[in-house]
Amino acid sequence: MKLLITATEHRRIVALLARSTVYGGIKEVSMPQFHPAEQLPCETSRNMGPQREDEQITRTCYCIWAPFAFCFIFSSWLATTDLLASPSTADSGTPVRFNQETLFTIQTGLGDFDSASRAAAIEKRLDRLAHAPDSSIPELAVEDQEHTSYIVTPDEVLLVVTEADAKASGHTRQELAETYVSRIRTALVAARPVQPVVPAHLVGVEELISATIASALVIALMVAFRFGFPRLYRLLESWRGTRLRGVSVGGMELLSSDLLTDLLLLLSRTLRTALALAAFFVYIQFVVGLFPWALRLEADLYRTLSAPLEHSQGLRSGLGALFFGLALTLFATGVFLASLKILQQLFPRLTDWIAAWGRTSLPTLKVQRVELLSAEQLTDGLLGILQAVRFLALAFLIYFYASSVLGFFPWTRQLSFELFGHILRPVYVIGGVFADSIPNLIAIVMIVLVTRYLLKLIALFFRGLERGAIRFTGFHQDWAKPTYGIVRFLVIVFAAIACFPYIPGSQSEGFRGISVFLGLLISLGSAAAIGNMIAGVVLTYMRPFQLGDRVKIADTVGDVAEKTLLVTRIRTIKNVDITIPNSLILAAHIVNYSSAALSPPPLILNTTITIGYDTPWRTVHELLKKAASGTRNILSDPEPFVLQTALNDFYVSYEINAYTGAANQMAVTYSELYQNIQDAFNEAGVEIMSPHYSQLRDGNKTAVPDQYLPKQYEVPGLRITPLGKWTNQPNDGSLSRNEAKP
Repeated sequence: MKLLITATEHRRIVALLARSTVYGGIKEVSMPQFHPAEQLPCETSRNMGPQREDEQITRTCYCIWAPFAFCFIFSSWLATTDLLASPSTADSGTPVRFNQETLFTIQTGLGDFDSASRAAAIEKRLDRLAHAPDSSIPELAVEDQEHTSYIVTPDEVLLVVTEADAKASGHTRQELAETYVSRIRTALVAARPVQPVVPAHLVGVEELISATIASALVIALMVAFRFGFPRLYRLLESWRGTRLRGVSVGGMELLSSDLLTDLLLLLSRTLRTALALAAFFVYIQFVVGLFPWALRLEADLYRTLSAPLEHSQGLRSGLGALFFGLALTLFATGVFLASLKILQQLFPRLTDWIAAWGRTSLPTLKVQRVELLSAEQLTDGLLGILQAVRFLALAFLIYFYASSVLGFFPWTRQLSFELFGHILRPVYVIGGVFADSIPNLIAIVMIVLVTRYLLKLIALFFRGLERGAIRFTGFHQDWAKPTYGIVRFLVIVFAAIACFPYIPGSQSEGFRGISVFLGLLISLGSAAAIGNMIAGVVLTYMRPFQLGDRVKIADTVGDVAEKTLLVTRIRTIKNVDITIPNSLILAAHIVNYSSAALSPPPLILNTTITIGYDTPWRTVHELLKKAASGTRNILSDPEPFVLQTALNDFYVSYEINAYTGAANQMAVTYSELYQNIQDAFNEAGVEIMSPHYSQLRDGNKTAVPDQYLPKQYEVPGLRITPLGKWTNQPNDGSLSRNEAKP
């Protein structure tokens, strides 16, 4: 026994096996009755009825399931490829005959089946459809796959149309399938059982009355059309320029009254024709359905009318196709010219309206006080966009007109399909990508919304920490703002990472390559920036200084003007802003004068002076304390104190130490302290002078200012002592030491 199974049967068997139920390792397959698709007649199937064939297929499934399941699945996959779609045999062809008429010819084989086998299987299925218990004609449809087209009914597959069949016929696969469907439908209509012809004198009275009433209604409708529509035409003409005033937007007329009236007249005439044709069609169908003997006449009429289409291969050639194409071309040309007329009237008016509106109502685009775009520039931009839209509209109108006209004629229909494909294919691709991206876009929107409200909640929490409404042990209030910045940054980064897989195209190799490249650039080029950011975070929680503190970083002294994660800006007493990277600050030593001034004991300002041994140290101490006490920003409690830091060869070093709470006024405080020291020592008649100068200033005026000197003060003269007086040498005409006179 030889049993051949086609690709269609393979798919059915695999589907049945997939739905089978396993009981103890044995598969029970409940197979519905189905008819083999294009299989070779075999010895067993010749002598079996449909039920015996189904039982034989079931037994075959049981036998081959265990060792050959993989073979079935693999061959089912091959059925959709060019391997099985390509003809295994190329013969002269076998006609498919039905009801003693040739419907079409099968010229190629399919897989292991030659054209004769395919034709026999198709004839068997058509005969089964014609003698089905239900006398109604089943709905035929074409299901296009990648390499094949299936002509199917709601219950089974009638036949398969391959690329090889289309190539052999000289048509496209879709056109050939539609031709087969048309011929099969015509043959099935003609083969339906027909009621015996009932003589006219035996027709029922009710049928005659119904037909008479229907005829009267149609005649009345035609009369109403004959007199009603002309009145409608005259009414529309009377409205021209009165009630039909045109369509205006913002004072600009888009459609004139004449154009609107002409369009309404055209629509009313088209409506009249369509209603008349529809009424005639319904009348014919109703009347034919009343008389049983007319059913056969309907089938004969359908076959007669479809005969030219059969001979012309579905309006692919002949005078009928030419006439039909010319009629549609005339209609399309009218629509095209009407559309051109609308465009010619619409766009100039839009241009004038935009120009007038731009000069009067269009505002200037500004950001604060900076003018980005003037009203004239915006108007020119809108006019440019309008011209581009006009050009695109005209181009699309011409394109679709040309494609439509080419599609009206069988000889150029394929070219029309190609022209439409050039436009529709990108639209389908873009639309498909957009449709596939909608769930991902929804996920991104949800992540963004959740992140936004989470950031608002975090900001509210840290705002409470900053105000002191929320407190934690060991968490300083000044940490709230920088901590919020860090947490906000981390939340945004996490949200970006969560959104990344949902970005359209993020899984493509190109997108991944760009991501890796950008990551490499960032990692190599931002090492210093990342180091500064980490140093900024460390400095934030080290709290070495705050905004406004007087600090000394390396050789820079000034007030802290700004702190960021990357840099810190210091403003010196000369109002010079110095930007220092945080990594350098973290590596250097930091002196904070303000924190010392605000915490007990306060900041000490000190300076050193040198006074000769001839001045009592107690006097010097009192004078220094007096000068410090009279200086602004110097605290009286604790009191200033003096330290003697050195006893040098010619002078003593005195250091005055005074407490202050105004670290930011250090320069002014030091300056005033120096002034007060000078005044105090001058008032006491104590010179702030190095003893070296005192030993060599014989005959010079004292360094004390005049207002502090007594009125009887005179500059001492130069004193000269004879040399011999100091050397005890004999008198040889020169003065000795003892004889020298002042």
